[in-house]
Amino acid sequence: MDTIRKPLPTSDSCFICGEENPRGLRARFFTEGEWTVLPVRPDSHLCGYPGVVHGGVIAAMLDECMGWAAARAIGRMCVTAELTVRYLHPTPAGVPLETRARCTRANRLLALTEAVLVDAQGTEYARATGKFMPLTDEETLRIDDGMRYRGDEVRVFEPLRRRLRGG
Repeated sequence: MDTIRKPLPTSDSCFICGEENPRGLRARFFTEGEWTVLPVRPDSHLCGYPGVVHGGVIAAMLDECMGWAAARAIGRMCVTAELTVRYLHPTPAGVPLETRARCTRANRLLALTEAVLVDAQGTEYARATGKFMPLTDEETLRIDDGMRYRGDEVRVFEPLRRRLRGG
């Protein structure tokens, strides 16, 4: 079983992984076996109530992590068709948290996913399920061409790129 974390590419403008987005999380996604993982420490500027991470930020973390899980399963970038979030506890800011997502079922038209947001002690703050639809091959590669790769990232869309080149 592959439990080594391998980084995924980033997108400069993304609210979650955009390193150039001063209002976002500036986090990194990783693969860990079948899981897509997002370790974060949300700052106070992402709070609704003092010290409590805004529910929309939590939904975005779950959504984006499940989107990567769907993309890994289908081999194309995906968009959210449906997102269901269950908030279990107020999520504290300034502490290490981790979103973990995986694809539970996929075909070429739809991916079903699940995710959880937890702290280091295993407290679950939110759970989610999602349905994701893949973009076209061309849209996927256009987006991938704009991603930031440093050399060690998992190249999720390389099989698609090779297939379209005829190799």
